[in-house]
Amino acid sequence: MSPSNNDAGMPIAITLDAGTYFRCTCGKSQSLPFCDGSHGSGQHLPLSFTLDQRQKVYLCSCGKSASQPFCDQSCGVALP
Repeated sequence: MSPSNNDAGMPIAITLDAGTYFRCTCGKSQSLPFCDGSHGSGQHLPLSFTLDQRQKVYLCSCGKSASQPFCDQSCGVALP
C-alpha cells in the first residue's frame, strides 16, 4: 500500500543523514512522514529506504509515484 495524502499537493522535501528510514503508509504515526509503529499488525507496513550519504530527498505524498517512497513527479509537480 502506498502512502497517500492527495490534499498535500506537494512532495515532502527533507534533508536526511545517511541511514535506513521507514516511511509511514498508514497515516497513524505521530512522527510523520516516518513510521513510529502505530500501524500495529495491520496491512499498512512501512516502506524502508536507505541513504548512503546525507542528501535532500522528495518523499511522495500523493501515492502515485512508481518509485515509492520517493516522488517521481507522477503527480505533475516539477521537482527542482
